Amino acid sequence: MRLKIIVFMCVANVWANVGADNCKLNDIISNGDLVFYDLSHKFDDKTIYWPYVKPFAFTKKTAENREDGWYASNEFEAGEHGGTHMDAPFHFYKEGKFVDEIPMEKLILPLIIVDIGSRVNDDPNFVLNKHHLDYLLNDNNGKPCMIIFKFGWSKFYGDKQKYLGMNETAGTLNFPGLSQEVAEWITTSYKNVVGVGVDTPSLDPGSSTTFPVHRITMSAGLYGMENVKLDTTVPEYGCTGVAMPMNIAKGTGGPLRLAAICPKTVPTTF
Repeated sequence: MRLKIIVFMCVANVWANVGADNCKLNDIISNGDLVFYDLSHKFDDKTIYWPYVKPFAFTKKTAENREDGWYASNEFEAGEHGGTHMDAPFHFYKEGKFVDEIPMEKLILPLIIVDIGSRVNDDPNFVLNKHHLDYLLNDNNGKPCMIIFKFGWSKFYGDKQKYLGMNETAGTLNFPGLSQEVAEWITTSYKNVVGVGVDTPSLDPGSSTTFPVHRITMSAGLYGMENVKLDTTVPEYGCTGVAMPMNIAKGTGGPLRLAAICPKTVPTTF
């Protein structure tokens, strides 16, 4: 029943009173009963990018006192896929949507966080298979949602070598990821999932060279979220996810500001 409860609570408890008499969405947001979590790493010269992708950098900085007062403005350059970012379906599926074509209703949804950090135990060779998630089977509520897998990898984000598992001699990477089996399961058994995220650099394990998880999920129309910041405790259920990528026309992806809006008290029963 766990996934059914998770999805139901995401929809029912956070926004249950939206349609009630004398109650508006703005009141719910501002009444102090919600907690807002920022699940995005900052973009700066330390932001982690895939090897050979142009990293984030300011190309020009202006900060000065002028005759009419203070003025500041920066210019920057960066690849689409680095730091906390979204992969649009077109990234690995020729017929898929670009990032600017993803409907807004698929970007603000119930959020499920699956914490499998204790199973990973900091093992860069860990690959998530379906048997690790047996407790989720056969409980599809059918409501659209986004799901993020927490491998416990965010704590390494400040160490690029460790986070990517870089072997510069061999030219390889090594970090946890999802298996092809899990990707197929999500896109067939759980068709309500519209976005999949991880707190690692890629949906696929770092050792992958063919990226089957990307290809399976994106050919099914799902978007990906990578380098999600999960270094604090966020409720696994009861939250609403807000995934707002940079609205790049014809973009294969883009920098992502990802948030979780959660009730201060997470219900445990219907």
